[in-house]
Amino acid sequence: MNPSPLRSLSSAAAVLLCLGLAACGTHGNYRKDDAHEKLLQTLRQCLAEVPLRGDKSALFLSPCVALDVSPLNGISRGRLIDALGPAQYCTDQTQGSFPAKEDCPFTMNPQWSFYRHPEHTIGGGGPELVCEAHSQVYCATVEWRRSQ
Repeated sequence: MNPSPLRSLSSAAAVLLCLGLAACGTHGNYRKDDAHEKLLQTLRQCLAEVPLRGDKSALFLSPCVALDVSPLNGISRGRLIDALGPAQYCTDQTQGSFPAKEDCPFTMNPQWSFYRHPEHTIGGGGPELVCEAHSQVYCATVEWRRSQ
């Protein structure tokens, strides 16, 4: 048997294995490129404007809630927190709490509020940006949810 075809077959298999491992190593759509950085900057700016914009006696919803945030799927929790600031609330399947640190406990999902209720209003919800992390160091999905 000629070893050259066997060696080529082994090399091809090794390349395919490496490509497969690389594909498995990416958790989602997020890439550190200009488009994703611009999306993060836009979200940060909108989040910073929530307490400042609009009539204080009326509900304010950030215009950012119309943005498609799915390109951020796969972003690390740390990178999202670096971009948006500390998590504002933490949730899991059964409960919610305020974070004690910048990030939520590992088993909970960090989220940020992109709305403001009128002054002197108690209760109510609005659009929240949620990192659905499934107890991982990255966000499996980044999505808008409406809190109650």
